[in-house]
Amino acid sequence: MNPDARLRNALAPVDPPDGFAQRVRARVAREAAVMPAPARRRVPRWMAIAALVSAVLASPLAYREYESRREAIAARAQVLLALQIVSRELNSAHRKVVRPVVTTTLAPADAGDSGKVGRP
Repeated sequence: MNPDARLRNALAPVDPPDGFAQRVRARVAREAAVMPAPARRRVPRWMAIAALVSAVLASPLAYREYESRREAIAARAQVLLALQIVSRELNSAHRKVVRPVVTTTLAPADAGDSGKVGRP
């Protein structure tokens, strides 16, 4: 017998014996009557009140931390903007003060340096 036929025979539908459904229902009913309902665990009232009080007391602290971080981020942005402005102004002033100077030489010994750009 080939494997496909064996598998088909093994997985062929089989009708349950007579009275199977009644036996299952009777067993379920019998076990349900014997087994008590699970007890519900309740959180004691004082634990609920303690959780509520701690949440109420902690929320202003959390908000204060949030505000402080928000102010720090805003201050950081202002400092970075100020640094950018100062850098731009310093670069502009530096360009005005240090201009490229063309040097001309009068002595023949400095013939290799003639026409260089830079400070004298």
